[in-house]
Amino acid sequence: MYQFSLQYFNSIFNMTITNAEQADTLDKRLKTLLEETTFAIYRNVARGLFERHKLIFSFMVCVDIMRQKMLIKDAEWNYFLRGAAGIDKKQPPKPEADWLSEENWTKCVDLEEYLPCFHGLTEDLMRTPIYCALGELEIRLNPEKWENYSTPDPPAYVRPPTPDEGDEKVDDNIGHWEEKLTMFQKLILVKIFKEEKVVSTTTDFVVANSGKHFVENPPITLSSLYADMTSLTPLVFVLSTGSDPMGAFLRFAKERDYVDKLQAISLGQGQGPIAEKMINAARETGGWIFLQNCHLAKSFMPRLEEIFKEFKELPADAIHEDFRLFLSSMPTNFFPVTILQGSVKVTNEPPKGLRSNIRGAFASITTSFFEDNALGIQWRRMIFGLCFFHAAIQERKKFGPLGWNIRYEFTDSDRECAVLNLELFCSEDRIPWDALIYITGEITYGGRVTDAIDQRCLRTILSRFFREETLNPDYKFSESGVYFAPAFDKMDEYQEYVNKLPISDDPEVFGMHNNANLAFQRQETGNLVNTILEVQPRLESGGGGKTSDEIVQELAQSILEKLQIFKLDMDSADQSMFRLDSKGRVNSLTTVLQQEVERFKKLLKVIVNSLQTLKKAIAGLVVMSEQMEMMYTSFLNNQVPTLWEESAYPSLKPLGSWVKDLVLRCHFTQRWVEKGPPKSFWISGFFFPQGFLTGALQNHARKYDHPIDRLSFHFHPMALFRDQGEYHEELSQVAFGEEPEADKVLPEITDGVVVHGLFTDAFQFDTDTMLMASEKDRVMNDRMPLLHMEPKMDFASPPEDYLCPLYKTGARAGVLSTTGHSTNFVVMVHLPTEQHPDFWISRGSALLCGLAD
Repeated sequence: MYQFSLQYFNSIFNMTITNAEQADTLDKRLKTLLEETTFAIYRNVARGLFERHKLIFSFMVCVDIMRQKMLIKDAEWNYFLRGAAGIDKKQPPKPEADWLSEENWTKCVDLEEYLPCFHGLTEDLMRTPIYCALGELEIRLNPEKWENYSTPDPPAYVRPPTPDEGDEKVDDNIGHWEEKLTMFQKLILVKIFKEEKVVSTTTDFVVANSGKHFVENPPITLSSLYADMTSLTPLVFVLSTGSDPMGAFLRFAKERDYVDKLQAISLGQGQGPIAEKMINAARETGGWIFLQNCHLAKSFMPRLEEIFKEFKELPADAIHEDFRLFLSSMPTNFFPVTILQGSVKVTNEPPKGLRSNIRGAFASITTSFFEDNALGIQWRRMIFGLCFFHAAIQERKKFGPLGWNIRYEFTDSDRECAVLNLELFCSEDRIPWDALIYITGEITYGGRVTDAIDQRCLRTILSRFFREETLNPDYKFSESGVYFAPAFDKMDEYQEYVNKLPISDDPEVFGMHNNANLAFQRQETGNLVNTILEVQPRLESGGGGKTSDEIVQELAQSILEKLQIFKLDMDSADQSMFRLDSKGRVNSLTTVLQQEVERFKKLLKVIVNSLQTLKKAIAGLVVMSEQMEMMYTSFLNNQVPTLWEESAYPSLKPLGSWVKDLVLRCHFTQRWVEKGPPKSFWISGFFFPQGFLTGALQNHARKYDHPIDRLSFHFHPMALFRDQGEYHEELSQVAFGEEPEADKVLPEITDGVVVHGLFTDAFQFDTDTMLMASEKDRVMNDRMPLLHMEPKMDFASPPEDYLCPLYKTGARAGVLSTTGHSTNFVVMVHLPTEQHPDFWISRGSALLCGLAD
């Protein structure tokens, strides 16, 4: 929906020349025109962007200006967006320091290698405190005080000579990173080490370099939009779910005394010809036409574009000067580009935040309906609870998969329907709670929810805001006591209470940990970077002055060398795995292995063939097809090519981590083929972990002659951890015939399997108490200890345990299968806990097979 023509920008430029402040000198005049034109373009473009895109646009404008002025180098911009290129490069060993993690050491080494401005960073980590600030954010890569610093108090900073003063030299001053780094270089540090702070510091960056007016939303009124319209320049309302500009538009028409000359029609099947007649009639009489919901009339859009082009070819006196065309549409790829380019655009979004959402709900309820009911205070508290519940499930979406597996589009009509049902069921001066909870949770709202885990979550959230206990005078919606249903008589008092609610919503009102905000902020950072990457031209050169071709060639060769060593072949498998049981059946896990081998062989074939073709295409030996072009771009952006993803297992990892993970999976599979089944299975290394679980159940069913449909797993957490990467390193150093130390500590089991490689999401597992526990601050994911999965007949997990869903990736969502679960879902794992299961359901606690990085 974001389309702008050259003619559109020319008109802005001409208007700026006319309206800009005059100057005495040419230089001052040109500077004024440049500043005014830049802001005019930003203002006109920004009003047609959604809120989530406005900061991105102002940031891109700011960076492009600074790049033209050589204030930001291309290598720095590329590193900010794409990070370090390359796969598993050899790095110097990490220094002995408890506060320095392997991950942060790797990041520092990469920074120093790719960007000259960070030369000396790894040395300074060990010899002096590193400090710099961006806005209100302090950036510290090491402790402020540490007894082993060699230069705790660095000498005074000496500015290195600039290129104009002589040969450019690398700044080798100890410490003083606050003085050495530019603001954008500090922003790179934020992106690498404090990813969740990127959006807020980006705002500070734009304010400092472009001005505060580039981050403040331009004031938008229908009057100002109307001033930019003409009889040939329509106004397009770009809609989002839950927004409706019709009310404000009718009020504007009334102010202009144009209600009698206004015609509106909601497009849909069969409405196109009627809309065309209305437009032609209004063109002659000077009326206003509002075509609503253009996204519902795909077949009429080409005709609408023709009408628009025909109008431009008509003589000036054929179109009444007061004729105006208004359009509204959700973002869609079939909306006419010609109309978009020649129109005024404005976004229309619903209010954000609990307070705004509840305030909007009360605006749609009449005073008499709210105050005049025989149930009195109970009635008002129930309506308030429903409004709060609706706002909570709407705002929960901002937390991504932690909030909902699938992003449901709940609307105001759902809330209105729930309130009307409340009136209907409470007509006899009593409250049938069972019926109300069922119809609200399972039908009114539950009818939209397709994922089984989300349905469980919806019921849990509803029980916090809408049940008999919520009518108790001292009942609170959250532990802090800030949120509750007040006991007032008048609607004005409720509205006043709502207006006093916090502007920013604390995660605790949703039943979530403070880390949920961290997840939300990191998600915002990911959206910012990915959106910029989508509109970036092809990278010309990378860090170190390498061309794009050189970067991609190196990556392709590196990946080929890592993957061509694998010869997955079941013919070379350990013969013990094919031993038949008394009934002539092969071990079910051997069948699972055969299936995994075939999947990996297919994936490796796709990768190797595509890499060889890409190398030839870069060398000019074959044509660079569209598919190879997309793969080329993915390599530059450190993304997994779509061609590979189509043949691969679900994963959210960037290219470098993805290849490393694939290599580990292949090693795990090949060792299983050659050495037999491991003592502990890396469940995260399977293409299809559900098949592995079924194979384990089938083995048990055959062993004890049980019906498999009555078997389920009893999960026993063990106070042991295993990292597959470290385990692989240990295996590579173990002499032939010897058992690795990691296997010696594993207990012998008679039934079931032991698995490792899982991660916790929105909780941690305490191996001291062997219970679920709240996660540590700023630690979103932790390692889950090994699990003994023991099959049992007719097993029912203890009701006090939390049924924790296990997903393949943190996205959680997937194409729904007939089970009502996402295809990303693996199995329910019951875990012991002291908290009520609803506590973890509200938090969105789950187990993951793999992390994003």
